[in-house]
Amino acid sequence: MNHYKGSASPEDIEKAFPYIVEMVVPEGGFGTGLDAMYEFHRRRNLEARRGRCRREQGRDFIRWCFADPDVATEFADEFGGTIGDQH
Repeated sequence: MNHYKGSASPEDIEKAFPYIVEMVVPEGGFGTGLDAMYEFHRRRNLEARRGRCRREQGRDFIRWCFADPDVATEFADEFGGTIGDQH
């Protein structure tokens, strides 16, 4: 996957921010829910970090990455998703 010169790859992000919330992308996208997810990060003075995306059985998955397991749990509680790590 290409990324901008000087930016971290999704794999590097997942190594540095190992607490991951994986979410199924709804058909049509997250809509205003995506704005709320970015606002979640802003309220906590966090930069939104996303890891690898994948497609499985016709569904897209996105991975939000966090340095703090408690913040990852808060995010999953508020927006859904599965908490795990990069392995």
